[in-house]
Parts: sequence; C-alpha cells; structure tokens
Amino acid sequence: MTERGKALWILAFLSPMIAEMLSGSSPPFEFFFPLSLALLVGLYGAGVLIIRELAVIWNRSWVSIIVMGAAYGVLEEGVAVKSFFDPNWMDLAGLGVYGRYLGTNWVWAVWLTIFHSAVSITLAIFILYLIYPHLKDVRFLTRKRFELVFAILFLDVLACTTLLNPYVPLMPMYILAIFVVFALTFYAKHIPKGFMMPPNPLPTWSPRRFAVLGFVFLFSSFFVSGLFVKTTVPFLVPIVLVPVISGTTLLFIKEKMGASGNLPQKAYFVAGILCFFIFLGTVVALGGAIDMFISATLVTLFAIDLTRWSRGKNVIFFRVGRLIYGDTKAKPTPAAVAVK
Repeated sequence: MTERGKALWILAFLSPMIAEMLSGSSPPFEFFFPLSLALLVGLYGAGVLIIRELAVIWNRSWVSIIVMGAAYGVLEEGVAVKSFFDPNWMDLAGLGVYGRYLGTNWVWAVWLTIFHSAVSITLAIFILYLIYPHLKDVRFLTRKRFELVFAILFLDVLACTTLLNPYVPLMPMYILAIFVVFALTFYAKHIPKGFMMPPNPLPTWSPRRFAVLGFVFLFSSFFVSGLFVKTTVPFLVPIVLVPVISGTTLLFIKEKMGASGNLPQKAYFVAGILCFFIFLGTVVALGGAIDMFISATLVTLFAIDLTRWSRGKNVIFFRVGRLIYGDTKAKPTPAAVAVK
C-alpha cells in the first residue's frame, strides 16, 4: 500500500474511533461489530475524507476545516440520525426536554455540532498531519474515488435517516438543517486562507499548558452542556457558553501556538484532549461497559508515546513510526511544519 493509501485509511478509521469508541457512544465490542463498523466508517470516514479533500482542493486553512466540520455535525445528527429533533434519542437524557423548542433539542444540537467539528473532524485531521505533515497539501482521492466516497456518504446518510431512526421531525426544521449543511460548506470555501493565522512565529506557551487547554476545552464543553438540565436557568445560557468555550480555546491556539516549531505543543494539545477521553472511558467502564477499560488503556499508552515522539524521544509502546514509514523515518523532525 502506498503512503497516501495508508494515510487515507488511518483517517477514515480515526474519525469514528475517536468520536464513537473513545466517547463511549459505541464501546469497543459494539464498535468492531462488522455491521456497526461499516456504518460508522461509511459515515465518519467518508465525511472526514471529503472535508479534508475539499480543504486541499480549495487551498483552505484550518478555519475552513472547522466550519466544514460543523456542517458534518449537522449532516450526521440533524439530517441522518435526527437526534437534533427526536426527544427520545438514546443519548439525550435531560436534553430531550431542557432546551427543546420548535421541535428541536437546541442545547444538544449546538453542543454536538461543535463536538463533531472539533473532535470527529478537526482532531482526526490534526492527528493525521502530525504523522504525515508532508502530505498536508496532497490529494488522497482521484475524481472518481472522490465521487465514490461522496456516494458512500450519501447512501449512509440515507440509510440512517430511513432505517435507523423512524422519528419524523418538523419538516421546516429538517429542511433548515439541510440548508445549514450547504450554507456552512459554501462559507468554508470562501474563508480567506490567512484568516486566524498565528501572529507569532514561535510558540509562546509550553507544551504542558496546551495539554491543560485541550483537557479543559473538552471537559468544560461536556460539563456545561448538561449542567443546567434540572434547573430553571434559560437554555440560552449553555447555548451561548459552549460556543464561547470553543471560541476562547481557538483564540488561545491562534495567539499561543506559533506558526512553526510547535510540534510538542500540537502533540500535547492532542494528548490533553485524549486525557479527557481516558477519564470518560474509565467512568463509563466503571458504569458497566468493561471493554471501555481496553480503549482507555490503549489511549493512555498512545498519549504517552505521542508526547515522547513529539520531543524526538523513542516511543515505548507503539512503533507507529516503523509501521507507517519503516525504520528510516521512525522519528519526527524537531520542528513542525508551519500552521496553515
């Protein structure tokens, strides 16, 4: 298999593994069930490949990927599985009542759109570029293969919306969700490439600060989204707070990450996010999903290796460099490629 082929499959599996398996939504035994795996890779994998490919074709930056990630979140949760609208969706808990207006679970919709944008799409691509920085501007798909992946995504969405969840939402809100998907994608195409570029040539924060930032970002997003469920606090409060948390995190990255020489900072930020999933996986495992201990353990080992690898140290548990590159490229260069 070619290097681009390996990178393509890594990305296609990485997105659903992070979003579904590590979050506990689909624990390992459920995730690797063949039918479930095919459905998730067809949805997440096709979605992240299309977004990454469009960013390369349009020569866009991370901001465009984030916006297209939001479009994907609306496509999956609003159009495909309809969790934005179904008050009895299995993961909603109190958010099926709190924040419900015009047949829409608004707190859930806002939070999950941001989650998919940040984690399912952007984080997966971010990790891929840590491993393959030299492929950042390289297309993975020919035109025919791009059309094939698009068809897979379309059929997966169609299967989800017709077979997975029979709930019928208010049609104006459902049409609005479809419109938002196209509107966000159109907007992403026209965001200037230099928008939100880091002003500093080098990082101004230590890697450990970025690890804390990554953990706090995801933890606070999860926490705030469900904090006011059993209170009389207006649901507009979490709807505002969750985007503010995300926007503040993005501003810290812009101001403190630096345009180059930031490989450890990037790796530690990823490790911080993974630490939240380690925490979450442990909690879910203690609640009865014992197989989540497996994913939490493996993610812990990967986070350790990732941070060591970013500083040019030998990895301990996963010989990822050898698996991907062979012996000649097992270690990264000390400096990262400039942020686009």
